[in-house]
Amino acid sequence: MTKSLNKQMLKITILVLTFSQMATNGLSPAMSDLAAAFPDVATSAIQMLMTLPGIFVVFLSLISASLTSIFPKKYLIGTGSLCICATAVLGTTLYQSLPLLFAWSALMGIGMGLISALTVSLISDYFEGQEKETLMGLQTSAANLGGMIMTAVGGVLTAIAWNLDYLVYLIALPGLLLLILFVPKETPMLQNTQEETETERTGGAALFKNKSVWIYVGISVLMLFLFNAGPTNLSMYVTEFGIGNSVVAGWAATVFLLGGTVMGILFGKFSQRLGVFTIPLGFLFMAVGFLVMVAGANIVFLYVGCLLAGMSISLVSPQCILQASSFCKSSQELAMAAAAIMAASNIGTFLTPQITNFAQAVTGSESTLYRFILALGLALVMAVATLVLFVVQRRVGEKSD
Repeated sequence: MTKSLNKQMLKITILVLTFSQMATNGLSPAMSDLAAAFPDVATSAIQMLMTLPGIFVVFLSLISASLTSIFPKKYLIGTGSLCICATAVLGTTLYQSLPLLFAWSALMGIGMGLISALTVSLISDYFEGQEKETLMGLQTSAANLGGMIMTAVGGVLTAIAWNLDYLVYLIALPGLLLLILFVPKETPMLQNTQEETETERTGGAALFKNKSVWIYVGISVLMLFLFNAGPTNLSMYVTEFGIGNSVVAGWAATVFLLGGTVMGILFGKFSQRLGVFTIPLGFLFMAVGFLVMVAGANIVFLYVGCLLAGMSISLVSPQCILQASSFCKSSQELAMAAAAIMAASNIGTFLTPQITNFAQAVTGSESTLYRFILALGLALVMAVATLVLFVVQRRVGEKSD
C-alpha cells in the first residue's frame, strides 16, 4: 500500500513540478504594458522577454544528462525551482530597466531548463508502457494548466501594476516542497543488456545518426515557433483591436493553454487511434484556431480561436517525444532524445519574435493581425507536409515488410 501511495505521490509531484514548464507564458498579459513602459524599444525586443528563456532551456536540456552524472536529479530540479521562485521576487522588486528584466528572464530560463528536461527523464525512470504514455500526455496538460494559472492570475496582477505579474512565478514553490518530500535522491538502476551498456558508454551518439529522430526534432522547432505566436501577441492584439484590457488578455492566454490542458488529458486516446498522425492534426488545429481568432475581432472569436489553437501543442509535442523514443535502445538514449526534443522546442520559442519582424517586412504594417495570418498559413503548410511525410513513410514501411 505504501509503495503504491508513494508512486502516486511521485506522479503528482512530477505533474506539479511541470506547472513551471511554460513559465514564460506568465508574462503574456503584461506584454502590452511592457511595450508602453519601454516605448523606445522594438516590439520584437519586448517579446524576447518571453522567448529569451528558451535559449537557456536549450543549453540546460543538452547538458542535463551530463549533470545527472555529477548531481542527483532531485537536487538539479530543486535548483531549477529555486531559480523560478527567485525570478518572482527579483522581477517584482527590481524592474526599472530592460537589462534587469532580461537578466531575470535568463534566470527563469535556467530554472525551466533544469525542470523541463529532468521531469521528462523522471517519467522514464519510474514508469513504462501505457502508464508512461498516459503520464506524458498528462504532463503536457499540467504544463498548460500551470500556464493557465499564471496567465489568469497575471492578468489580474498586471491590471494593478505590470511588475506584479512576476509574482506568478511563485507557482514553482509547491512543486519544490513536493520534490523534497516524495522524490528519492537516487533514481532506480536499470538492468541494461550488453547492447544498452555499450550505447551508454558511447553517450548515445548513435541515436542522432538516425534521420528519423531529427525529423521529430525539426517538427518540434517549428511547432513551438508557431505556437508561441499566440501568447507573445495576444495582449497586443487585444489592445490593438479594442477587445479588452490586460484582464481579457490574461483570460485569452488562459483559454489558449486550457486547450492544451484538455487535449493533453485526451492525448492517450488520440495517440492509440491515430499514432503519428496526431502531429498533422495538431498543426491543423493551430491553423483553424488562428483563423477563427482573426475572422472576427471580438471576445467570442478570440476565446474560441485560442481554445482550438491551444490544443495543437498537446497533439504534437508528446507524440514527437514518443516517436523519437521508439528509436532508443537504452535509458541514456531516451534521456538524450527527450533533451533534444526539449532543446528544439525552446529554439522554436526563442525564434518566435521573428514572425513579428517577417510579417512587418512583408506587409509594411506592425499590426498583430498579419502576425497571426502568417502563423496560420505556416501551420497549414506544416499540417499538409507532415501528413504527406507520414503517409509516405507508412507506405514505404508496408512495402519493406
